[in-house]
Amino acid sequence: MLCLAALMGREASGYDIKKDLEKGSATGLIDASFGSIYPALARLANEGFVAVRSEGARGRDKKIYAMTPEGRAYFLRTLAGPLPDEKYRSPFLFAMLFADELPRARVRAMIDRQIALWEDKIQAIDTLTGQQPACAGENFVNGLGIATLKAGLDYLRRHRAAVEKAAQGEPSPVGAPSSQTSYPGAAAPAAE
Repeated sequence: MLCLAALMGREASGYDIKKDLEKGSATGLIDASFGSIYPALARLANEGFVAVRSEGARGRDKKIYAMTPEGRAYFLRTLAGPLPDEKYRSPFLFAMLFADELPRARVRAMIDRQIALWEDKIQAIDTLTGQQPACAGENFVNGLGIATLKAGLDYLRRHRAAVEKAAQGEPSPVGAPSSQTSYPGAAAPAAE
């Protein structure tokens, strides 16, 4: 689906598709590697959803992919059907589950880094939006992305003191028992 989306209305190489997914409006929404892009393009070509041609000098040929009418119909039909549930992955939020067990300086540094990361993402979306005319759907996604990031920044700035205060003042010695023996939110161990 990501490859078909990148080919909507244009031709592109696998490299171009990877760069679009890293720097376009879909930045942060998806993650795709060359190891997943090229096999997907090969499957799409075998199914008749993309056409492939070679471009360049002999021995240095580059494959250029274009969506076929069948590929466009499949792509739009799939988007019109039920979408899978969203999955949100965040190493930052996972680490924050254990903030009470971490050194205060580490928690502070992680929050500072997250703030800088989200500020950079807002700037990147603003820059992207100012560089090219966008369709209504792209404007909607970019606007929601900025609103979500700004809400996250506001939350971090307003609530960081509480989580920093709960963190450990000094790093725990290696091998020292933790005050919390299970994953946060997990059921407490049975009393013996």
